[in-house]
Amino acid sequence: YKQATEPNLLEEPLLLEIAQSLSVTPAQVALAWALQRGTSVVVKSATPSHLQANWEAAQLALSEGDMKRIESTLSSRKLRFFRPEDWWGDMAMAVFD
Repeated sequence: YKQATEPNLLEEPLLLEIAQSLSVTPAQVALAWALQRGTSVVVKSATPSHLQANWEAAQLALSEGDMKRIESTLSSRKLRFFRPEDWWGDMAMAVFD
């Protein structure tokens, strides 16, 4: 989830570049990156083709160089995958502090 004013991770030029070089989608690169760095990821899939794409992303192995490039690029950006405060209000702070 992201606010409309927040940047779209799937439009990040580096992810687009890596996706093109690997013949996958930017979403698959983002998912592979998150999984390879040990992030817990909850994916949504409404169609069999989306489920297949998510599975393929989980099998994708990004190079150490690509992992470092993504980390370097994204570390200075305010990108969110989940905003607890939007779902739980003030209670989120008690849960996640």
